[in-house]
Amino acid sequence: MKELPATYWLTELLDVKALDVSVSENDEFLGHRLPSSTGRVFGGQVLAQALMAASKTVSVDKLVHSCHNYFIRPGDCDHDITYKVHRDLDGRNFSNRRVVALQNNKPIFNLIASFQGESDGYQHQIDMPADIPPPDNLLNENALAEKHKVSLPEHVYSMLNRYRSIEVRPINEEAHFLRSDKKLSQATWFKAKETLPNTASLHRAILAYATDLTLLSTSGRPHGMLWMDENVATASIDHTVWFHANDIKTDQWLLYLMDTPWSGNGRGLNRGSIFTQSGELVASVAQEGLIRIK
Repeated sequence: MKELPATYWLTELLDVKALDVSVSENDEFLGHRLPSSTGRVFGGQVLAQALMAASKTVSVDKLVHSCHNYFIRPGDCDHDITYKVHRDLDGRNFSNRRVVALQNNKPIFNLIASFQGESDGYQHQIDMPADIPPPDNLLNENALAEKHKVSLPEHVYSMLNRYRSIEVRPINEEAHFLRSDKKLSQATWFKAKETLPNTASLHRAILAYATDLTLLSTSGRPHGMLWMDENVATASIDHTVWFHANDIKTDQWLLYLMDTPWSGNGRGLNRGSIFTQSGELVASVAQEGLIRIK
């Protein structure tokens, strides 16, 4: 399996390769490996690769409109990930796929995705808030890590300075690794650093990848908690993305508004709305995560 360099493109990372499955009823794909000092695969990577594997088995005239995902076990960067795709439905308007991600013959992640062709219908959406500052003059996470270096643990500062293929610019400098006022929401701008081909399935997979970057930290904000605090354990449990727009461009700035309506019983619920700079709502997200006091 190909191991990508420390500086990589999402087009490479999400280019899952078909395996010879002549002895199997299912489609199987292999994803690329990224080096990681923690040994744990980023959940958004597994989600995006699984979605790309599913997309490769669906006709190009159908786009994914929803994917429901369960994180079962932590992924290990030292081992390959195999994605088994089950073709549950290919109807006139909709197709449905299930994907199981496996390491060492054990499932680490499940995805269920629904794909739809273009269709007419009534349209409405919520408005993007008018008081959101544009991304142009905001500091990205690397600049914020440098600005607050003295207050960051060394391993966190080192992690933040590794190459990231998505640029994130937090609103009001409220990055997921910095303490701020206790509140029920946070917001960022994000986009892919590379110029991407006009491939709808790739842009949708990259959007899914990006939705997992900061969402879980939202439910820690009301409690003044950060994911890196030594007295807590955090992990994604389930994660759902609904894709609204037919034309989604992840190499252009997108606004990610996040809020947390509830936490309890060692879990936290987080929601997200993703807008273009012109105010079009292109996707909605919901995630429940583990937030357990050690």
